[in-house]
Amino acid sequence: MQLFGANFIYPDAYIGVSPAEIFILPKSQLHAELLTIFLIGFNYDSMEKTHLCPVWVAYTFLLPVRKLQHNPDEILGPYIKPGMKIMDYGCAMGYFSIPLARMTGPQGTVYCVDIQEKMLEKLEKRAVKYKVDKIIKPLLVDRNYHPEEFSEQLDFILLFNVVHEVPDKKQLFYDLSRMMKKDGKILFSEPKGHVRPERFERSVQIAREAGLSVTGEKPVKNGISAVLIRG
Repeated sequence: MQLFGANFIYPDAYIGVSPAEIFILPKSQLHAELLTIFLIGFNYDSMEKTHLCPVWVAYTFLLPVRKLQHNPDEILGPYIKPGMKIMDYGCAMGYFSIPLARMTGPQGTVYCVDIQEKMLEKLEKRAVKYKVDKIIKPLLVDRNYHPEEFSEQLDFILLFNVVHEVPDKKQLFYDLSRMMKKDGKILFSEPKGHVRPERFERSVQIAREAGLSVTGEKPVKNGISAVLIRG
């Protein structure tokens, strides 16, 4: 099997995207790029200087093999009920957004927030494919994402491997706390090898200062995670 290249493309994950668009780099260069990411993943100082995830890397997050590590049903199932208002903050191309939409159903809403327009464009195509486009509401930071419009409206927020990309974490957790209903929950996770445990704990402390409490739950086995609740 070809690991990289057109023969390995998972068609469902790449709806609306041509192989040329994804694998435009020469194969040797692509391998070098991926090897660099692999090596940097063990270099905290270098990795923690990185902010936005490149769009081309986000395509790999949709590969079906990811389910072995991050199974949406197992991670999110205990927290989602039909009819919930949910936010997937830093949704990228919707690896978790599509399952969240299915879980909350037609009476619910999943607000999908990202800072990169191309991420949301791919998410919208996937939402149509999976027939959840009426449930999913894409929101682009600095365009149509306005936290003040969600005051005490959300039942659940997913923060999956994104907080390390946000420069102003105090403002982030302040906004999220104000958007939550009483007893609403935030699933907060960061990737091991990318974020130091002490850096994660600093973010948790910022969340506390924003009015959120920390439960004892660790919902993500292959990561650093916590569940935050607004009391």
